[in-house]
Amino acid sequence: MFGISVSGIKNSQKHIDVTSNNIANSNSFGFKKSRAEFADVYANSIFSNGKTASGMGVVNTTVAQQFVQGNLSGDTGNPLDMAIQGNGFFVLSAPGSDGFTFTRNGAFQTDKDGYIVTATGDYLQGWDVNADGTSSSLDLNSAHNIKLPSDTGAPNQSSSIGLGVNLPADKEPVKFEDLKADPWGKVNNAADLTADKLQYGILRNKDGSIAQQAGPDTFKQYITNFDPKDSKTYHASTSQTIHDSLGTAHTVTYYMIKMGPENATDGKNNTVWTVIPYVDGKPVDVAKQGNENPVAITVPGSSTSSVAGSNFFGFQITFEPNGEMKGMVPGKIDLVNPDAAGGLTNSLREQIFGKPGDANSPGTVTNYKDLTFEEDNGKKPHYTGNGSLHGALGQGTDPQQIINIKFSATQYGSTNFQVTEAPTNDGYSTGILTGMSVDENGIIQCEYSNGQREAIGKVALADFANAQGLTKIGDTQWKQSNSSGEAQAMEANSGSAGSIKGSNLELSNVDLTAELVELITAQRNYQANAQSLQTNSTVMDAILNVR
Repeated sequence: MFGISVSGIKNSQKHIDVTSNNIANSNSFGFKKSRAEFADVYANSIFSNGKTASGMGVVNTTVAQQFVQGNLSGDTGNPLDMAIQGNGFFVLSAPGSDGFTFTRNGAFQTDKDGYIVTATGDYLQGWDVNADGTSSSLDLNSAHNIKLPSDTGAPNQSSSIGLGVNLPADKEPVKFEDLKADPWGKVNNAADLTADKLQYGILRNKDGSIAQQAGPDTFKQYITNFDPKDSKTYHASTSQTIHDSLGTAHTVTYYMIKMGPENATDGKNNTVWTVIPYVDGKPVDVAKQGNENPVAITVPGSSTSSVAGSNFFGFQITFEPNGEMKGMVPGKIDLVNPDAAGGLTNSLREQIFGKPGDANSPGTVTNYKDLTFEEDNGKKPHYTGNGSLHGALGQGTDPQQIINIKFSATQYGSTNFQVTEAPTNDGYSTGILTGMSVDENGIIQCEYSNGQREAIGKVALADFANAQGLTKIGDTQWKQSNSSGEAQAMEANSGSAGSIKGSNLELSNVDLTAELVELITAQRNYQANAQSLQTNSTVMDAILNVR
């Protein structure tokens, strides 16, 4: 009878211990409460009568962990804080250990080397990810310590830029001079250069001679007083940013000029505009595309323009009467750049005038000096460089950088010039690490001052066939055991695994009110068993006092 009472006291104490531990950890992040479970004890033999057996007391069968979801803390302001909503555990590895431990406590920080760790220095495990956030391996053996990158993001040179505009339909075309002589000296009949013909553009061959009809390698030339310093000589301009191979930002400016009707005979009343690109204040030529040539804008030497004697090679947009864009010449807009041999890639300027400053590279138009980039009999050119993108970007940059321009336009109504599609640019400058975040799929993304976001890893999760079989090791961590089964690697927010809530922590799942009631119950059980022991002692005294 003493053994029965002692077992009751002992296990009532176990009940109090478990309840007290739950209460003590009510503020421990990721803590899972436990429940003391008991069973009665019987000692039967072949000679005993089961119907009259009174039992031998109570035994603690297990302290069962209760993996019920805890509430979330709300935004903690720390991007490294993580909470699992649903099943799963964060995977940790202690320094110098090949094994894993598991936790629901997502209060992480970084160490001096940039690794994501717990407060006790255990490393958070994760997988490498592709640019789209997928991972090629989801095995715990391939998981590794997650390290935040250095504070500087590498730059990326621009290769594709874009812009959309609406050009004002009510603008008057530019005025052309009634020239008596061809600046290039290739027109014998001055009547071919009258203003009424200039407005349709002069169709030329590469040697500068007049072409009777459009054909391979013919191009269109306009002669006008364009001046980038005089807004009266063009109708609209806008700019956007590009980046070179060093991450330095540069400015592309587009000068847009309404030239007039497409031609005099088609009867469709189509309108053409010419666009001249500049980079950092220098003209950069548009490249030839097969037999498609850029459009030439020639400023005669007699002009009052600040760039008199220059030639510019841009692209032309044709609009239908409904304001929709009919087409663009060239159909693909690339900026001219040097090739591996030192020449300019598909440069119409170089074919017409030769390489600037190279006397051994004459162009097809002889006895004419282009003042845009090359000195002419002591007259200084208007710009340095050679009309290439690299010449405008400067030394130290990638000479083979190619930039394609995706330029869309409409010509609606009589409204002023408008940018209808925000500029796009796939390049970016050097970035400083400004922050990071974790999405619901466990992907850690770093944010840089240049606007770029880079996925650096995916948080590894694990789950078990029997989570209650895990072995507690302290620090709100568990280890797998024979009872729990092997750890199963899982992706957050996939299958049975829960999602991850960034900048949040999972609170303890202890209900203090319920635990206090449980404590009262355990106390009464303890007192009742102590009273039973006292009663047994009194009975024993009575027997010993029998004379």
